[in-house]
Amino acid sequence: MSVVATIPMFIVLMLIILLPFIVGFFVYRDARQRNMNAILWAIVAALAPAFIGLIVYLLVRGNYMNLRCPQCNTPVMETYVVCPKCGAKLRPSCPNCKAPVEPDWKVCPRCTTPLPEYQADIQTPVRAKDRTGWKILLVILLVPLLLILLAIFGLMGLRGSGSVSMQELNRDEYFAEMESLSQEDAAEKVQEWLDSLNQEGTRAHALRYDYFNGSNTEYYFLVYVPGGGNSSHSGLGQSTSIFGTTVKLELEETGNDGTLFSILSTAEKVPNLKITLGGERIPCYVDTVDFNPTVYYIVPQYDELDPDATDFFMPERISVVQIVGNSNVGVVEIQDDDVAFDILVGIDSAPYLDLEHDIYGKPDGTGGYDFKDGFEIRIEYQIHNELLSHADMITCLAFEQDGSYYLIDDRPDNGRIFRQIDEAFYLELGSLFEELS
Repeated sequence: MSVVATIPMFIVLMLIILLPFIVGFFVYRDARQRNMNAILWAIVAALAPAFIGLIVYLLVRGNYMNLRCPQCNTPVMETYVVCPKCGAKLRPSCPNCKAPVEPDWKVCPRCTTPLPEYQADIQTPVRAKDRTGWKILLVILLVPLLLILLAIFGLMGLRGSGSVSMQELNRDEYFAEMESLSQEDAAEKVQEWLDSLNQEGTRAHALRYDYFNGSNTEYYFLVYVPGGGNSSHSGLGQSTSIFGTTVKLELEETGNDGTLFSILSTAEKVPNLKITLGGERIPCYVDTVDFNPTVYYIVPQYDELDPDATDFFMPERISVVQIVGNSNVGVVEIQDDDVAFDILVGIDSAPYLDLEHDIYGKPDGTGGYDFKDGFEIRIEYQIHNELLSHADMITCLAFEQDGSYYLIDDRPDNGRIFRQIDEAFYLELGSLFEELS
């Protein structure tokens, strides 16, 4: 889980912890002004689940008037005859025994003294504007909404984080690798770019190439960080938030200017490069180019290429194995580039079959395939002779069944692995072994 993606989750957790204290604080202040048991109501409102205590308090608080002296604004009770602070007369009283009376009473109920019809010196207490109730309601409404939004943003960060990988090579290794990938033109452009860089100041430079592979976009960065080569401790990471995707490269300051970093990132949007050298962030100037400057090879859709094109990537080796009765009876390593290209076009031009096709089999046991005779096509984008199978290799099986021709591709497309090939392509594979006999 990325650091940026965990920040919203951390905020959500903190708000959940702090919410009872926030509610208790507002309830305590409001209850104290109404001369209620402030501590008790604050505890009830904060600790009762699902805001039950808060709801009960909001219902009860209306019975406790929040009155103030109109002269000095001191909180007073409804039974006060005079303000205890400024002495202002707040309600009528008996002129004989001073007991509080109502304005429409004729006789004092305590001493039976007749009461005057009008007392001009009365200053009726005023009800304070109730803003606390609205504040509490806003807290109830806004805090859960904020929790939901933060949780959504956190999940978006986790869902869209993508992936990132890196290879660091010195310049000699880099140009040798580009030559082995038949990318001499790209290597020449990179050399011109390196020669043109301004070496003044502490800054990084990068080339970026964007490639849409049919399902998502891959971003290829070639990064040059003066003084950051061959770091014994380096860090690479990618994080996604509502503000975008960031690729972070952390390097020690080694004084080595001779290495290049090839970075491959998959993300929904163009990532920002954040370079840290010796614990301090340095600016990075990124130029967008129309070629892949990295040592990561891009496998094109061969059936969409111009037949006259020469600057596309080809596998280092293609082998075809003939299978009869589930046994290997012969193998051919393709030497002719045109034949190799035709095989790649034959595979990529074959449409995937939907999962409802009979070749995948049915729940009732009908359908499916029975592979005994056919051809195995081994495509090695890079050769690793010490390994029988590796990440730079794909294997396809071509066979005939019930008059139709199929190919099993180990590069699934939304779960689909079967392609429908034509008879001509299948016969072309067979002709490779006729030439040997």
